Amino acid sequence: MSIPTSIDVANLYHAYLIEDTGGVFESLPEVLRDGYKDAEIYVQNFDLLGIDDSRNLVRLANMRSLGVQLFVWRVEKCTLEAQNALLKLLEEPPERTHFFFCVSGVQDILPTLRSRAWVIQGDKNSKEVEVARDFIKGNPSRRVAILEPIIKEKDRQSARRLLDGIEGELYACSAISSKRALQHIIDVRRVMQDNGASLKQMLESVALVTPKLS
Repeated sequence: MSIPTSIDVANLYHAYLIEDTGGVFESLPEVLRDGYKDAEIYVQNFDLLGIDDSRNLVRLANMRSLGVQLFVWRVEKCTLEAQNALLKLLEEPPERTHFFFCVSGVQDILPTLRSRAWVIQGDKNSKEVEVARDFIKGNPSRRVAILEPIIKEKDRQSARRLLDGIEGELYACSAISSKRALQHIIDVRRVMQDNGASLKQMLESVALVTPKLS
């Protein structure tokens, strides 16, 4: 089983939340070792991640290290207390430290924690992928047309799915022009947790920042 194409081993994000439906946890450590031969890699498998486990991760991550630290954790279930204990760590991660959380379902993870990580879901609905590709290839008027029903219905769930789809497509193409848009999507997803934030303004900003790709 290969790892998701959205994980660029040469240019890692600080934290990944991976919906592991196909053995990513088993493959990931070996792939990372090939890319970071001198890195310290911590691999653990949890049936239930508790607050003491999270505190131990915080302690390990903040220990002084001369090189790269990579934490690969498989988490079947995770308590709310354990998730809350990880919030500050993922918001202000130590330098040269990267986290990979392989979970059964990203919907079971707190939105505040999801917003601090790169979310990689399992097989996406083909219709959602098609809409995301249509958005990326579309001119401004086409993008507005795609966003219009989402904004009209104030459908934040559909907005999140669209952002996930755009993010996945941009990362897969590895275009230099996509990097700004990818970071902007992460920022928008975080702001979207505030129900008072304008969905219209957030989505229109994504339409402006996202490069048009063929």
